[in-house]
Amino acid sequence: MERTLKKEEDLAAELIAILSEWINLSRLIEEYKDLWHHTLSGTLFVYVWRSYGWIIYEILSGHYLEALKDMRFLFEGAFLSLHFDYHIDKKLYEVTECFGDIILKREILKLIEDLREIGKRLLSDDQNEVEDAQKRIEEEVREIIEGEFDLTGEEKRKIFQVILQNSRQPELYWSVSRIIREFCREFNIEKKVSKFLLATWSELSDYTHFSSKFLDVIVNRPDLLFINDFDEKLFKKCVNLVFTIFDAICAVLIIHFPKIEGEIREILKWWKENLNRTFILTENIF
Repeated sequence: MERTLKKEEDLAAELIAILSEWINLSRLIEEYKDLWHHTLSGTLFVYVWRSYGWIIYEILSGHYLEALKDMRFLFEGAFLSLHFDYHIDKKLYEVTECFGDIILKREILKLIEDLREIGKRLLSDDQNEVEDAQKRIEEEVREIIEGEFDLTGEEKRKIFQVILQNSRQPELYWSVSRIIREFCREFNIEKKVSKFLLATWSELSDYTHFSSKFLDVIVNRPDLLFINDFDEKLFKKCVNLVFTIFDAICAVLIIHFPKIEGEIREILKWWKENLNRTFILTENIF
């Protein structure tokens, strides 16, 4: 870490500044009271500050590959949380005329994960395949409701409909790349920004999986197999990605929690005026 601080003092200072120039957590809680923790986006945001502290430590101490993996989780989470919140709440309101709490959303997501291979068939152009997938999903949901939920007949019928209607939504089985593309289309994001976000997702995924990107690092710096050491290229890559992910998180927060838009504007203004950092995705949302 000492070597990093000596060689890249300014960028290291920017990383550390993130923890002080962060969105005020109490503001979110004050404005949205008991609502924020029943959203996936709110839950992720509360975790992000803690996670960023660890990621910044990893970058400063030369744990670049570990930092890239952790950043992938946050980047993915920013888009997935907004996507799942929207589609789950929309369907819940159609069925029950109310929104779901975090426990119900967890159960729905758990089921979506279990049914992913079947659910992907809902995206087929073959109507017979879609109908077969719908039937299979209904069978699976019915079995789960019967086996895992200790409910009365009427309660069981209601929860069955809620979970079935959600688990039949093709959108919940989209890939992350498609979710990002649809996000950019829905919010009229500039094409160059959309391409940048997709490229960011691809790069983070390459470093997370066992791939040529990982091997490129090891071939160029075999010592990193054994020690954590400063590497200029990897350090600057990680710093840029930290701010890209910060941008994505701010954009999602503005969409889901518009009451804190003013505070986010002020924070991004500080970064622009003091460190010349711009946030292209959030600026597209404003």
